[in-house]
Amino acid sequence: MNWQAELNVATRAAELAGACLMEQFQANPHVLSEDGKDIKTLADLEAESIILSKLSETKLPIIAEESASDSLQDSLHWLVDPLDGTMNFTRGFPVFAVSIALWDGLTPVLGVILDLATQNLYTGIAGHASWMNQTPIRVSSVDSTDRAILATGFPSLRNYDEEKLTQFVGHIQAFKKIRMIGSAALSMANVAKGVFDAYFEEDIMLWDIAAGAAIVDGAGGRLLIRPGNRTHSVHAIATNGQLNFE
Repeated sequence: MNWQAELNVATRAAELAGACLMEQFQANPHVLSEDGKDIKTLADLEAESIILSKLSETKLPIIAEESASDSLQDSLHWLVDPLDGTMNFTRGFPVFAVSIALWDGLTPVLGVILDLATQNLYTGIAGHASWMNQTPIRVSSVDSTDRAILATGFPSLRNYDEEKLTQFVGHIQAFKKIRMIGSAALSMANVAKGVFDAYFEEDIMLWDIAAGAAIVDGAGGRLLIRPGNRTHSVHAIATNGQLNFE
Protein backbone atom coordinates (compact mmCIF):
# COMPACT_ATOMS: atom_id res chain seq x y z
CA MET A 1 0.00 0.00 0.00
CA ASN A 2 1.18 3.53 -0.79
CA TRP A 3 1.16 5.54 2.46
CA GLN A 4 2.14 8.87 0.90
CA ALA A 5 -1.21 10.56 1.57
CA GLU A 6 -1.06 9.67 5.28
CA LEU A 7 2.60 10.69 5.45
CA ASN A 8 1.73 14.07 3.94
CA VAL A 9 -1.02 14.68 6.50
CA ALA A 10 1.26 13.72 9.39
CA THR A 11 4.03 15.95 8.05
CA ARG A 12 1.70 18.93 7.80
CA ALA A 13 0.38 18.26 11.31
CA ALA A 14 3.94 18.25 12.67
CA GLU A 15 4.78 21.50 10.88
CA LEU A 16 1.69 23.28 12.21
CA ALA A 17 2.30 22.08 15.76
CA GLY A 18 5.99 22.92 15.47
CA ALA A 19 5.25 26.54 14.60
CA CYS A 20 3.08 26.84 17.72
CA LEU A 21 5.73 25.23 19.92
CA MET A 22 8.54 27.45 18.70
CA GLU A 23 6.50 30.56 19.43
CA GLN A 24 6.14 29.42 23.04
CA PHE A 25 9.77 28.31 23.29
CA GLN A 26 10.92 31.76 22.30
CA ALA A 27 8.61 33.28 24.91
CA ASN A 28 8.27 31.64 28.33
CA PRO A 29 6.74 28.12 28.36
CA HIS A 30 3.90 27.90 30.84
CA VAL A 31 4.31 24.85 33.10
CA LEU A 32 0.98 23.36 34.12
CA SER A 33 2.19 20.60 36.42
CA GLU A 34 5.32 18.84 37.70
CA ASP A 35 4.22 15.47 39.03
CA GLY A 36 7.18 13.40 40.24
CA LYS A 37 9.62 13.10 37.35
CA ASP A 38 7.03 14.17 34.77
CA ILE A 39 6.26 17.67 33.52
CA LYS A 40 3.38 19.12 31.48
CA THR A 41 3.15 22.47 29.75
CA LEU A 42 0.46 24.49 28.01
CA ALA A 43 2.50 24.00 24.85
CA ASP A 44 1.95 20.21 25.02
CA LEU A 45 -1.82 20.70 25.06
CA GLU A 46 -1.95 23.33 22.34
CA ALA A 47 0.34 21.38 20.02
CA GLU A 48 -1.66 18.21 20.56
CA SER A 49 -4.90 20.01 19.73
CA ILE A 50 -3.42 21.21 16.43
CA ILE A 51 -2.20 17.72 15.54
CA LEU A 52 -5.49 16.04 16.42
CA SER A 53 -7.40 18.52 14.28
CA LYS A 54 -5.23 17.83 11.24
CA LEU A 55 -5.07 14.04 11.68
CA SER A 56 -8.85 13.88 12.05
CA GLU A 57 -8.98 14.38 8.28
CA THR A 58 -7.89 10.75 7.90
CA LYS A 59 -10.84 9.42 9.97
CA LEU A 60 -8.48 7.04 11.79
CA PRO A 61 -8.36 6.56 15.60
CA ILE A 62 -5.79 8.67 17.43
CA ILE A 63 -3.94 7.87 20.65
CA ALA A 64 -2.07 10.91 21.96
CA GLU A 65 0.03 11.54 25.04
CA GLU A 66 -2.23 14.16 26.62
CA SER A 67 -5.48 12.32 25.85
CA ALA A 68 -4.56 8.63 25.83
CA SER A 69 -7.33 6.05 25.87
CA ASP A 70 -7.19 2.96 28.07
CA SER A 71 -6.35 0.54 25.27
CA LEU A 72 -4.39 0.41 22.05
CA GLN A 73 -6.07 -0.23 18.72
CA ASP A 74 -5.91 -3.54 16.84
CA SER A 75 -6.15 -1.77 13.48
CA LEU A 76 -4.67 1.35 11.90
CA HIS A 77 -4.27 4.21 14.37
CA TRP A 78 -2.18 7.28 15.01
CA LEU A 79 0.22 7.59 17.95
CA VAL A 80 1.12 11.16 18.84
CA ASP A 81 3.64 12.82 21.14
CA PRO A 82 3.11 16.54 20.55
CA LEU A 83 6.28 17.53 22.40
CA ASP A 84 8.95 14.93 23.09
CA GLY A 85 11.60 16.43 25.36
CA THR A 86 9.34 18.69 27.42
CA MET A 87 11.90 19.24 30.18
CA ASN A 88 14.47 20.33 27.60
CA PHE A 89 11.83 22.66 26.17
CA THR A 90 11.12 24.34 29.52
CA ARG A 91 14.83 24.79 30.33
CA GLY A 92 15.84 26.27 26.99
CA PHE A 93 17.84 23.20 25.91
CA PRO A 94 17.13 22.93 22.17
CA VAL A 95 16.58 19.18 21.90
CA PHE A 96 12.86 18.47 21.51
CA ALA A 97 10.56 17.31 18.75
CA VAL A 98 7.09 16.61 17.45
CA SER A 99 6.51 12.88 16.93
CA ILE A 100 3.63 11.40 14.91
CA ALA A 101 3.30 7.76 13.87
CA LEU A 102 0.83 5.50 12.13
CA TRP A 103 0.74 1.92 13.41
CA ASP A 104 -1.27 -1.13 12.37
CA GLY A 105 -1.99 -2.87 15.65
CA LEU A 106 1.47 -3.30 17.22
CA THR A 107 3.35 -2.81 13.94
CA PRO A 108 4.83 0.55 12.87
CA VAL A 109 3.72 1.76 9.45
CA LEU A 110 5.11 5.29 9.10
CA GLY A 111 6.62 8.03 11.22
CA VAL A 112 7.28 11.76 11.21
CA ILE A 113 9.67 13.49 13.61
CA LEU A 114 10.26 17.24 13.41
CA ASP A 115 13.40 18.40 15.21
CA LEU A 116 12.22 21.83 16.26
CA ALA A 117 15.61 23.40 16.96
CA THR A 118 17.16 22.44 13.63
CA GLN A 119 13.92 22.15 11.64
CA ASN A 120 15.19 18.83 10.29
CA LEU A 121 12.24 16.70 9.24
CA TYR A 122 12.62 12.93 9.57
CA THR A 123 10.09 10.75 7.78
CA GLY A 124 9.94 7.04 7.15
CA ILE A 125 7.77 4.22 5.86
CA ALA A 126 8.57 0.93 7.57
CA GLY A 127 10.04 -1.66 5.25
CA HIS A 128 10.51 0.89 2.50
CA ALA A 129 12.73 3.94 3.15
CA SER A 130 13.43 6.87 5.46
CA TRP A 131 14.49 10.42 4.81
CA MET A 132 15.83 13.57 6.46
CA ASN A 133 14.50 16.59 4.58
CA GLN A 134 13.68 14.27 1.64
CA THR A 135 17.26 12.94 1.47
CA PRO A 136 17.45 9.17 2.05
CA ILE A 137 19.07 8.07 5.32
CA ARG A 138 20.49 4.72 6.43
CA VAL A 139 21.62 3.19 9.70
CA SER A 140 25.33 2.79 10.46
CA SER A 141 27.46 -0.25 9.68
CA VAL A 142 29.18 -0.52 13.10
CA ASP A 143 29.13 -4.19 14.05
CA SER A 144 30.56 -4.37 17.57
CA THR A 145 29.36 -2.75 20.77
CA ASP A 146 32.88 -1.74 21.80
CA ARG A 147 32.86 0.70 18.86
CA ALA A 148 29.20 1.69 19.08
CA ILE A 149 27.33 4.67 20.50
CA LEU A 150 24.19 3.85 22.47
CA ALA A 151 21.45 6.41 23.03
CA THR A 152 19.38 5.85 26.15
CA GLY A 153 17.56 7.66 28.92
CA PHE A 154 15.61 7.48 32.15
CA PRO A 155 11.91 7.90 31.33
CA SER A 156 9.74 9.37 34.06
CA LEU A 157 7.84 6.13 34.77
CA ARG A 158 10.72 3.66 34.86
CA ASN A 159 11.72 1.73 38.00
CA TYR A 160 14.55 3.52 39.81
CA ASP A 161 15.18 0.82 42.44
CA GLU A 162 18.86 -0.03 42.94
CA GLU A 163 18.41 -3.56 41.58
CA LYS A 164 16.78 -2.31 38.39
CA LEU A 165 19.40 0.37 37.87
CA THR A 166 22.15 -2.22 38.31
CA GLN A 167 20.51 -4.36 35.63
CA PHE A 168 20.31 -1.30 33.39
CA VAL A 169 24.04 -0.66 33.76
CA GLY A 170 24.69 -4.28 32.83
CA HIS A 171 22.81 -3.76 29.57
CA ILE A 172 24.72 -0.66 28.49
CA GLN A 173 28.27 -0.98 29.84
CA ALA A 174 29.64 -2.81 26.80
CA PHE A 175 29.19 0.21 24.54
CA LYS A 176 32.00 2.58 23.62
CA LYS A 177 29.93 5.68 24.43
CA ILE A 178 26.54 6.44 25.97
CA ARG A 179 24.43 9.45 25.05
CA MET A 180 21.36 10.79 26.88
CA ILE A 181 19.80 13.71 25.04
CA GLY A 182 16.36 13.79 26.69
CA SER A 183 14.31 12.92 23.61
CA ALA A 184 13.50 9.35 22.64
CA ALA A 185 12.20 10.47 19.25
CA LEU A 186 15.42 12.29 18.33
CA SER A 187 17.54 9.49 19.76
CA MET A 188 15.88 7.08 17.34
CA ALA A 189 16.11 9.55 14.47
CA ASN A 190 19.85 9.63 15.05
CA VAL A 191 19.97 5.83 14.94
CA ALA A 192 18.13 5.96 11.62
CA LYS A 193 20.67 8.34 10.10
CA GLY A 194 23.71 6.50 11.49
CA VAL A 195 24.87 9.01 14.12
CA PHE A 196 24.03 6.61 16.94
CA ASP A 197 24.24 2.85 16.50
CA ALA A 198 21.59 1.73 18.99
CA TYR A 199 18.86 3.00 21.28
CA PHE A 200 17.52 1.40 24.46
CA GLU A 201 14.99 2.52 27.07
CA GLU A 202 12.85 0.66 29.58
CA ASP A 203 9.26 1.66 30.34
CA ILE A 204 9.26 4.40 27.74
CA MET A 205 5.78 5.41 26.57
CA LEU A 206 4.84 3.96 23.20
CA TRP A 207 4.06 7.34 21.62
CA ASP A 208 7.59 8.50 22.47
CA ILE A 209 9.16 5.86 20.21
CA ALA A 210 6.37 5.10 17.74
CA ALA A 211 7.52 7.41 14.93
CA GLY A 212 11.18 6.57 15.54
CA ALA A 213 10.39 2.87 15.23
CA ALA A 214 8.98 3.33 11.73
CA ILE A 215 11.86 5.57 10.68
CA VAL A 216 14.55 3.21 12.00
CA ASP A 217 12.85 0.31 10.24
CA GLY A 218 12.66 2.23 6.99
CA ALA A 219 16.36 3.10 7.28
CA GLY A 220 17.34 -0.57 7.51
CA GLY A 221 17.52 -0.95 11.27
CA ARG A 222 16.15 -3.57 13.62
CA LEU A 223 13.53 -3.18 16.34
CA LEU A 224 12.67 -5.12 19.46
CA ILE A 225 9.67 -3.74 21.35
CA ARG A 226 8.26 -5.58 24.36
CA PRO A 227 5.37 -4.64 26.67
CA GLY A 228 6.45 -2.49 29.60
CA ASN A 229 5.30 -2.50 33.20
CA ARG A 230 2.75 0.32 32.85
CA THR A 231 -0.18 1.14 30.60
CA HIS A 232 1.13 2.16 27.15
CA SER A 233 4.79 1.70 28.18
CA VAL A 234 7.29 -0.51 26.36
CA HIS A 235 10.85 -1.73 26.61
CA ALA A 236 12.37 -0.60 23.32
CA ILE A 237 15.56 -1.50 21.50
CA ALA A 238 16.47 -0.12 18.08
CA THR A 239 19.78 -0.97 16.40
CA ASN A 240 21.49 -0.71 13.05
CA GLY A 241 20.87 -4.44 12.61
CA GLN A 242 24.58 -5.25 12.99
CA LEU A 243 24.74 -5.25 16.79
CA ASN A 244 23.73 -8.15 19.01
CA PHE A 245 22.04 -6.23 21.80
CA GLU A 246 19.03 -7.73 23.58
